[in-house]
Amino acid sequence: MDFQTNLNATMSYTRPPRHLDVALDALYQHLKFDDTADEFRAVKLWSDVVGAHIARVSEVEKIVNGVLFVKVRNSAWRNELTFKKPGILSQLNSRIGRDLVKEIVFK
Repeated sequence: MDFQTNLNATMSYTRPPRHLDVALDALYQHLKFDDTADEFRAVKLWSDVVGAHIARVSEVEKIVNGVLFVKVRNSAWRNELTFKKPGILSQLNSRIGRDLVKEIVFK
């Protein structure tokens, strides 16, 4: 058996490798950290929900007791996102699968 064949045989997977966020979600659920897993998911989903343009001018800082804290580049964007808040909340919670995020605070 040549080196390449041996390497391929030793590196074969029974299933494809998973991304770290998928593995962390599974670990959190196994350890009964469902709220923590969902909070992680909310932070991870921010850019998908708001889109690339808004994601470039905003950054999720933390989520505490259902309140998502988002740092925004300037007051004009803070004002714009305040108007979009109901839609963002609805989309986030829909993607998470439950009403986890109760409020968003733009800073």
